[in-house]
Amino acid sequence: MKQKNTHPIISLRTFITIAVCLIVTVTLVFSGLFYYNKTAEILMENYERSITSQLNQVNQKISDQIASIDSAAPLFLSDALLLETLESPASSPVGYEKKLAIERQMSSMYYRTPLAGHNFTDSVFIIRKDGALFHIYTSGSFEPYTEKNALLLQDLDTTNPYLMCRVLPGAENSLYFIRNLYNSSTGSYMGTFFIEINREKWMKYCVEGLDPSWFICLYNEEMTLVSNDAMKEQGAKLASLPAPADPNVSFREEKLNEERYFAASKRLARPEITSAVVAPKNLLLQDLNHTLETYLLLLVFTVLTALVFSILISRMITSPVRRMIYHINQISAGTSSALPPMKMYHEFEIWADSFNRMLRQLDTYYNDNFQKQLLLKNAEIRALQSQMDPHFLFNVLNTIAWKAQIINNEEIYQMVISLGELLKANTLSRETDFIELEKEMEYVKFYIYLQQRRFEDRIDCVIRIPEELMKCKVPCFCIQPLVENAIVHGLEPKKGKGKLIIQIFPTDCREAAPSEMEVAIIDNGLGFAEIPDVRSIPSSSSDTHTHIGLKNLDKRLELLFGERARLKIESVPNLCTTISFRIPIAIPAEESLSETKAGDCHDI
Repeated sequence: MKQKNTHPIISLRTFITIAVCLIVTVTLVFSGLFYYNKTAEILMENYERSITSQLNQVNQKISDQIASIDSAAPLFLSDALLLETLESPASSPVGYEKKLAIERQMSSMYYRTPLAGHNFTDSVFIIRKDGALFHIYTSGSFEPYTEKNALLLQDLDTTNPYLMCRVLPGAENSLYFIRNLYNSSTGSYMGTFFIEINREKWMKYCVEGLDPSWFICLYNEEMTLVSNDAMKEQGAKLASLPAPADPNVSFREEKLNEERYFAASKRLARPEITSAVVAPKNLLLQDLNHTLETYLLLLVFTVLTALVFSILISRMITSPVRRMIYHINQISAGTSSALPPMKMYHEFEIWADSFNRMLRQLDTYYNDNFQKQLLLKNAEIRALQSQMDPHFLFNVLNTIAWKAQIINNEEIYQMVISLGELLKANTLSRETDFIELEKEMEYVKFYIYLQQRRFEDRIDCVIRIPEELMKCKVPCFCIQPLVENAIVHGLEPKKGKGKLIIQIFPTDCREAAPSEMEVAIIDNGLGFAEIPDVRSIPSSSSDTHTHIGLKNLDKRLELLFGERARLKIESVPNLCTTISFRIPIAIPAEESLSETKAGDCHDI
């Protein structure tokens, strides 16, 4: 017994009204949180762009200064006296006058560098590999060569050809940029170039235009520099965190000394230091709260307005639905046959057109199905009526053959036997699609024998088929229609003796892909004045002079083997006509196909 549906059913209008109420309620509850988060994302993006922009400006200044510092060493080496002194053996002493002349040249060259335009370089000195010192003071106080200078050479990698940056304990206000000097001819180490930078002055230059509440931090494994001394602990914490893997600008939120900060950082390749611009997160929260207060009133007004319009829209949507339901019920009752046009909305118009098209298709389907049932009944009756026809015909033919054999008429006997075999082959072909080539050729030979008797040996036939192909499978009756076409349309109307060649040969046995065989029927009949399109041959069963057999065979080959297997026609009128096709074959590995020369018109 079918159970009754106990689920409550509500109308579409009721559902839309309830849904709108729920949407408005949820919107009122969560709109504040949503807007808060959305505004936070927007402000975060603005902060990210602003902090990243400041970082790019700082990096540009640092890169420009580092480029100036890096280019100073080659400029100093352009002095012939200094270069000669550095390249001289370590045992060569440097006199006081020579040292004074070198330092005077160094001072002159320094003021030709971009570094002289800023006031943060304290000193420049070069130490030869034997310890000889050449030193100039730019803006710093004069200090003699002390142990802290020697500390710069400790653990210094003299094989590093790039600019390096170091600081010394107890001298946090000094930043040293170091570059090794090499002999241009031999490539050997000959000294070290140092530039001492005043950290405080250099950091002030880097933070020009930066928000006062932000700070910058430069750090690597050996040093940590901050632009604001009050943020040393935050800078040290930031430097202790894992370096970003991204070689581009990395923006992230970090907790530094119990406070949240936004940091944009980037690792500079030369020298290997990381620069970061850091801003406190509480500034973002202050801006966010101020924005949220002004938005809440607008949000309430917008939600109320949306509620009113949602109710109106729900009624506008349900009206055409109710109208469509009414007309569908009319169709179900039989008082109408189609939905009227629903032009209020485009979607409903498509819906109505699809529904009407479905009704027409159902009507066509049921009519076609009824006709098919009638045809099937008729076909079953005809099949029952024709079951005895082949057996009756074979028995009559056998009787005629027996009578011919009794009176010793061998020719009539052979003709009747051949005709019987053809009729038997035609009956068997309805039960299978493929047959061995050897069997197919037996039927073809029966047909040729009958035609030769009919035309009193006016037709000569030559068959060329390798023995290895005889066991291959071919489609049933794929050769006989071509032979029949050649005789009926080519050789029968021809005056004089005609010749027919049937040849089958493998196209190429050496290919890695499965081999193919080509079946070709060649005759010297009338031929084609114009090569016909086999597909365009009309399917007329009443016109016996059409090439309907060619069309049927062409379609069958295409369905079985694809486009490549279709019939190919070549013809020279009254001289030579060839109809051929190719189908795949499978040759056993232990067998090989003998080379068979393809026939041509010279054989006819």
